[in-house]
Amino acid sequence: MSLIHLSLDAVSESDLQRLVEDRIPESKNIEYKQTLQFATDEQKREFLSDLTAFANTDGGDLIFGISEADGVAGELVGLNNLNPDDAAGKVENLLRDFVQPRIVGTRVRSVPLISGKHVLIIRIPRSFSAPHMVKHSGISRFCGRNSNGKYDLDVHELRLAFNAGETYAERLRAFRLDRINRLASGEAPVELAGSHMLALHILPLDGFRREGRLHTEELRKADQNFRLKPMNCSGWGPAFNFDGLVVKASNHEGKTTSYVQLFRKGFIEVVETQLLEPRQWKEGSPKPKIIPSIAWEQKLMEALPGYLEALASIGIPLPYSLSLSLLNVRGFWMYVSPSHSVHYDHAAINRDHLLTEEVLIETPDQPADILLRPLFDQVWNACGRAGSINYNEEGRWHPHQ
Repeated sequence: MSLIHLSLDAVSESDLQRLVEDRIPESKNIEYKQTLQFATDEQKREFLSDLTAFANTDGGDLIFGISEADGVAGELVGLNNLNPDDAAGKVENLLRDFVQPRIVGTRVRSVPLISGKHVLIIRIPRSFSAPHMVKHSGISRFCGRNSNGKYDLDVHELRLAFNAGETYAERLRAFRLDRINRLASGEAPVELAGSHMLALHILPLDGFRREGRLHTEELRKADQNFRLKPMNCSGWGPAFNFDGLVVKASNHEGKTTSYVQLFRKGFIEVVETQLLEPRQWKEGSPKPKIIPSIAWEQKLMEALPGYLEALASIGIPLPYSLSLSLLNVRGFWMYVSPSHSVHYDHAAINRDHLLTEEVLIETPDQPADILLRPLFDQVWNACGRAGSINYNEEGRWHPHQ
């Protein structure tokens, strides 16, 4: 047993003590260090080599404050006079300055002990952009891990690592494009009530690398506490399907207005059909093709945190790729008037589908409005604007009046 099955925030002193009592051995996914040392150049290189070895292999936990004896957890000794924030800052700075490319998703947590000491845990994800190189004081090093600890990657292993990194990124993009093509062709997992769609994709970067698929109980757990509630709806319900679990909201005709599909690889697809649906405002007048400049952003921001919590609840590790698509929107305008009269602003969208670039969700505490802003801005760009007008000078969402 290691700690990797536990959320890092949930790790307690009793969990650490259990590693010692059960004499859990070091492995590909866990390593113990009695002290935390990165004062000298050599110590910094070894420290960074330990971290990149995890990232270049399967990820894992580097634990400071537990001694090692004959390859197993020896004693919970703790670290004296540890400033958790200072230690986390130093780790982040070292990774930023001396590791190429940057490792995304590394987390640092200090666990307080009854003795007044601390144990520092650095959780390194299996990287989507491996291999990572330590470059410090003129010395470069690529490391990997096996059951015996870290080792230097040879030429053949480096070639495989470079090719694998490119392949995973390509497969994630291909998955998104395949889903967009299916939606645009009318092949959604449910019968949709409209053809003008907002589609949000949240794709864990290790989705294609994780062994196995989500089981029924994990799918159920992800949907607990209404975490997978569809966008912009008041009533909804879950159902299992071939791909995993779909949670949908329907209109009085039984057609789906909004849904969330959780795939068995941990991918999430969110589709909403009513926010962009043209509606007749006055009898006899044409139905305007508009994007409601406040409502569409607000609904996405309200929904996103629940989906991220759903993935975290079943142990799907960060980072995640986040992207937004607007489908069948040629000729749509951004509606920005605060009054009830229709006001079209700047330019109409000149293509059938808008597919934003991906942004990376690296930490669990990033606010939804900040995560989504680059995606919002790209849609506003397509409507002739420099960016969303619903953000204040501090960069936080504040609806334009």
